[in-house]
Amino acid sequence: MPLKIVVTVKGLSEAYKYVGAVKRAVKDSGKDISIAALNSMGEVFEKNFISEGMLAGGWPQLAESTVEDRRSQGFGGEHPILIRYGDLRDWTATALRTASGSGTFGATDAGGKSIRVSINANRRGAIVIASGEKAQNQNAAGNRPARPYWFTTPVVQKAARDAAIETLDTTIKRAR
Repeated sequence: MPLKIVVTVKGLSEAYKYVGAVKRAVKDSGKDISIAALNSMGEVFEKNFISEGMLAGGWPQLAESTVEDRRSQGFGGEHPILIRYGDLRDWTATALRTASGSGTFGATDAGGKSIRVSINANRRGAIVIASGEKAQNQNAAGNRPARPYWFTTPVVQKAARDAAIETLDTTIKRAR
């Protein structure tokens, strides 16, 4: 998506000075842009958890054996899907929404299942990785259907793009 920037300065030397400041600001803003995009994506992913996957096509209902297992452990039988202890949502959605830089964090629930998320953000962009048993819910395996919580759709792409553009716009305005 092209951006149109209109700047009025007096004199060619002032124009070169401003363009240089913009170039330096843009070059150094990759981390801020990436974090803004992740924060925005995290908002979408949180909404996906609340809606039980509706933003990713909807999650299949739980198998009767899973409903019985959940009830026997004192959790709601059929709902909410993918939320027993809350740590999968906390570390894969809320953590992205609130991220401010690089870090690794995670949790192990009372049943011994873990989720770990690592964010590596720098001026070139960001890499985010989820691992642990709970991360496997993202994909289908055996009898377990996929219940995507990290996904790319036009909604996610727009949220990330809008946040990146807003951050870049703020960066360019500060370059003056």
